Amino acid sequence: MAALLTTQDYIDTLAPDVSWRVILKFIWIITMRISAPILILFTNFGGFLPYKQWRCLDSDNNNNTQCKLRVERNGISRDSFCGVEREGRLLEGVDMEWQLDGRKTYAIDWDLLCEREYLGTFISSSFFIGALVTLLFTSFLFDKYGRLRIVKICQVLSIILSLLMAFPPNIWYLIMVRCLFGGVFFVHNTGHHILTVELTPKSLKGMTMGLAMSTWTIGQFLLALLAYLFKDWKLIIFTGTFFMCTNLYPVFFLLPESPLYLLSNRGDKNASKEALAKLARFFGSKHNFETITLTENVEEDVKESSIREAIGDFKTYPILFKHVAILTFVWLKCGWVYYGFTFSWGQLGRDLYISYVLNGCGEFIAGITLFVYFERLPRRSLAYFDFLAAITLLIAITPDTIGFSAISLSQLASLVGAVASALVFAAQFLWTQELSPTIHRGKILCLCTSSGRMGALLGPQASLLFAWNKAATLIIFAAVALISGLLTLLLPETRGDTMPSQPSELFSRSGQVKAMKEQKLKARNETEFEKPHGRPVNSVV
Repeated sequence: MAALLTTQDYIDTLAPDVSWRVILKFIWIITMRISAPILILFTNFGGFLPYKQWRCLDSDNNNNTQCKLRVERNGISRDSFCGVEREGRLLEGVDMEWQLDGRKTYAIDWDLLCEREYLGTFISSSFFIGALVTLLFTSFLFDKYGRLRIVKICQVLSIILSLLMAFPPNIWYLIMVRCLFGGVFFVHNTGHHILTVELTPKSLKGMTMGLAMSTWTIGQFLLALLAYLFKDWKLIIFTGTFFMCTNLYPVFFLLPESPLYLLSNRGDKNASKEALAKLARFFGSKHNFETITLTENVEEDVKESSIREAIGDFKTYPILFKHVAILTFVWLKCGWVYYGFTFSWGQLGRDLYISYVLNGCGEFIAGITLFVYFERLPRRSLAYFDFLAAITLLIAITPDTIGFSAISLSQLASLVGAVASALVFAAQFLWTQELSPTIHRGKILCLCTSSGRMGALLGPQASLLFAWNKAATLIIFAAVALISGLLTLLLPETRGDTMPSQPSELFSRSGQVKAMKEQKLKARNETEFEKPHGRPVNSVV
């Protein structure tokens, strides 16, 4: 007898068949995310500003006397090298010499020091400029042409562009290629997230997000290690490209197209069943898909999912617009705060490598938290992590002199706030998709991640804000984290719910929740009426 199941129900039945072998396959699929922090953040090391790694030349001429006077006044610092007011910068080979132990930085090669520092931050930001523009103009691709096809194309293009990024003849070449790479890579990354979530049983979604964040953290640890071991930053890019290549086989040969997409966007039950069969083989399941009958009603003429249709649904279903508007702000906050700290640890920390290792340890703990507890925690509890970030960032205003030898109290509090924001950031990839109907999921996630990339685009500029006024910058970050937490409480709880297929399901769910609340309130009022002052009506006084 054929089993009557929805597509999501059938995917959920695969969860009991999960073994360590399947978990290793999942890890293999998301190894691509190890390359993400390496290829995004290598500019922190490849273009680091060596203001603390130079010395005055031993000479008695007037220039060297001025150099030594500056060092006596400000120490080995940016102010000493660049000069204050109208002093002018020191000259290499005349006033001072670098002490880099053979380590290369394009900040020196292309003279991105002092008044030209903004060009260095622009190199970092160019990645997110490409990501923002591409995600905004390609959001319809996933819903029109499928998740898997776009992921395959963009992964190959990402590998090619990352290799081109390792051979920059000048700064403008690196900016251009990094911009193109950012656009293609984040389209691939977004499609990868959509595909992973739609192919994962509900009981394993928290585990998947935890693994994804953990692999990102491993990439951060690896980045710090590579930057410490390799004196040439180009070798860091080659390593990141290698990890991207290891992900080619599972994407091209193991993963099926999303059955939810094939059913909701294409209206093809047969293709959906074939994808389910391939997914069952991936999980090592012995289910016979031929005995499965999908219960969804599919219209013969499925409307093509377009941006115009999505805008129309925003007007028809205000609750969908409300969800997307809140999520867009939360993503903006996450991108700005997270990357604002990520690109500023060289300024905020006493040691660049120790700062990245400590940040990686914190994010690894956050990843384990998602892995173990996320399916047990209400999604709205993410608001409390935003509140934690706001509190710790206010504590971080304390002077840098307070703390320990390796880390100050201010940096420790900043780390806690940054890690709390990172956890919320990682969880948004899942919660956004749980709140989005399948027919528009690609467009909505692209819109939200575009907002996150807009925040990330501002992230490298935060280093300039910290240099201007550290306390004011921390207060701004704390304020947006607080607002984000309050807005998060306005979103509905989705833990354990089936992801909606059509926007109308969101409307019906909100109506059901409202009806349940009214029913509970009515029952409570009736109970209080029947038992005045806590006594039964028929009791003898």
